[in-house]
Amino acid sequence: MSRSRNGFTLIEMTIAVAIAALLVGAIYQALVSSQRTAEAQGTDSGKEAARTRAVELLKADLRARLKLKIAPGKEESIEILLSTTSDTLAVGEMKRALEEVRYTASAAGLRREEGKNGSVELSTGAVAFQFWEQGTWRKETSGAPPAIRVTFADPDEVVVIR
Repeated sequence: MSRSRNGFTLIEMTIAVAIAALLVGAIYQALVSSQRTAEAQGTDSGKEAARTRAVELLKADLRARLKLKIAPGKEESIEILLSTTSDTLAVGEMKRALEEVRYTASAAGLRREEGKNGSVELSTGAVAFQFWEQGTWRKETSGAPPAIRVTFADPDEVVVIR
């Protein structure tokens, strides 16, 4: 008596389905991982762009300053008060005029306030100022320092402005 064998056995089908499920699961995990990486890179590039903008604005204001005052602010923050002739941030205005500008660095981030034009959050996450004076970095200064160190958190980055 001979049996003809047409098709696959139940065990063969079970093994094939299990292998296919493993492959689909691995592909899904790779796609999820790629998506998370892309989102993280987008967030990091946004933070980097905001930090670059903040540093460039601070540099421009410091270069165009007529007067500089550094003072402790509210809730463990440090403020840099400038009388500057740099460009205004007001939308639609492209003028240079004497402006009073205040930079506030705190655990909440870096904020720039410009006279009557309001304020702009330049960076989120902890930011700290330090000032070069008498051969060392200090949290406070008595005059106009030759350099300012801006320390950003998350991710950590230090920028020195001369």
